[in-house]
Amino acid sequence: MKRRLALLLAAALLLLSGCAALPEPDDLHELEDERENYQPIPQPEIEAPEEAPVYPEAFALPYHPNQTLDPVSCGEGVQETVASLLYEPLFTLDGTFQPQAVLCESLEWDEAGLICTLTLREGVIFSDGSSLTARDVTETLQRARESERYAYRLRGVAAVAANRAGQVIITLTAPNRGLASLLNVPVVKWSTAGDPVPVGTGPYRLASENGGAFLQAREDWWRQKRVPVETVKLVPAKDQETAAYLFSARRVELLPADPAGDASLTQGKAQSASRPTAVMQFIGFNAAEGRLFADAGLRSIFSRGIDRKTLVHAKLVDLALEAQFPVSPLSPLYPKDLERPYDKDTLTEALRQAGQDTGAFRELTLLVCAGNAFRSASARFIAGELSLLDWDIRVAELPWEEYLAALEAGEFDLYFGEVRLTADWDLTDLAGTEGALNYGGCASEAMDQLLLDFAGAPDRAASARRLLTALQASAPIAPVCFKNYAVLTHPGVVEGLDPAPGNIFHGMENWTIHLKESAPEPESPPEDETSEAAS
Repeated sequence: MKRRLALLLAAALLLLSGCAALPEPDDLHELEDERENYQPIPQPEIEAPEEAPVYPEAFALPYHPNQTLDPVSCGEGVQETVASLLYEPLFTLDGTFQPQAVLCESLEWDEAGLICTLTLREGVIFSDGSSLTARDVTETLQRARESERYAYRLRGVAAVAANRAGQVIITLTAPNRGLASLLNVPVVKWSTAGDPVPVGTGPYRLASENGGAFLQAREDWWRQKRVPVETVKLVPAKDQETAAYLFSARRVELLPADPAGDASLTQGKAQSASRPTAVMQFIGFNAAEGRLFADAGLRSIFSRGIDRKTLVHAKLVDLALEAQFPVSPLSPLYPKDLERPYDKDTLTEALRQAGQDTGAFRELTLLVCAGNAFRSASARFIAGELSLLDWDIRVAELPWEEYLAALEAGEFDLYFGEVRLTADWDLTDLAGTEGALNYGGCASEAMDQLLLDFAGAPDRAASARRLLTALQASAPIAPVCFKNYAVLTHPGVVEGLDPAPGNIFHGMENWTIHLKESAPEPESPPEDETSEAAS
């Protein structure tokens, strides 16, 4: 059965002692009662600029004291943010989705592009004082391959091993020169793998005092970069809803959120920084023989006819980035010069020339999964804008199970889809002949070859351009936008926030966190104003 695939972001956490258990504060149940009885106070839509910032006593984050922090088995949510300060991967992604080496010093390929040799960085120290080894990396990647979180991402890995030189050897089932983009898996010390709190290499270690947990900056952190605060307070929160309450009550200072999933999170007195994602929203076509969109020309016209700019700015209130190609527009692989301008008159004329002005009424069905207001609004907007000439597009909102069943049965003309792509931009599941997400059935041997060429090409930019040009012409899908997530902070508390994909604390060495004891002094009024006030 075809399945809707979604990749989860990496999450992990380390502790001073890898065999220690997380503290279990007594107030977790009290917090639950408090949250359930909480009545939100209406917040002003725009913060008054003259209002002075309120600085906290300590920088605090939410976390779940009773959940495992093993990076392979723990889930998304409140743990992920804390984990970002405690674990480090081989590579991390920058703001353009490009891999940047962290624990890896260099990467080399064999001639066939099937064997990748990773040389690890020297001098990397775990929080228990031991050195990073190839075994730590191989054990982590082996477990990740079999995990729910990372199995899809690493599905092309056939084997992981260490050689006598202390390098990590990764063997692939097929060439993939974008492998480094997939290796942002947090690494733990192999002997603590599976512990509630494994040991890692990050800038902080987990500690406890008087039954409460906190993060303590490591003096022996191998990168020797500054951290914005020496200690980070951890406040118990069992889920995202509890974490949102703690943020609104000013008991934690930072909260990652999907504002398209819950717009209320961004309301009130909060600063928001956009966090780019590889989550793409798109229109899929039923290209089966005899269906209207079996015609590649009509699919291409439809794709060009989506007013992405209005949709993103007016309907999605800038919670996404408009995109005409299935690659984030932030990526250097995105061919911005190939974008086609939107013009409704041009669209209408193209439909006339394609024979869609006969006066014969044609009702088309656009499926969308119910339960998300932004997604439904996008589908209705696109349907309304493209109900032209012979087309009358009807939006059908279905529960997830019914939506998936209709896609698998081919009972649709169009569907509004959402998928989390991998950062190597592997589009095989969407556009390949045997693609698990290719519900519309639009595929060809030529497209399969272009997908293979892109995966294995040393010059990814040139091969990406050839692939994306072909996708624009054949239009198996019509990309609409890439979602942005948000990182919320309280006004004036954090300066320099610059989140990257999968890395909230990107560039943390450039942050400034204002606490009460370190808050900037208020500016003195000009001398003449002081004299006037005194008189």
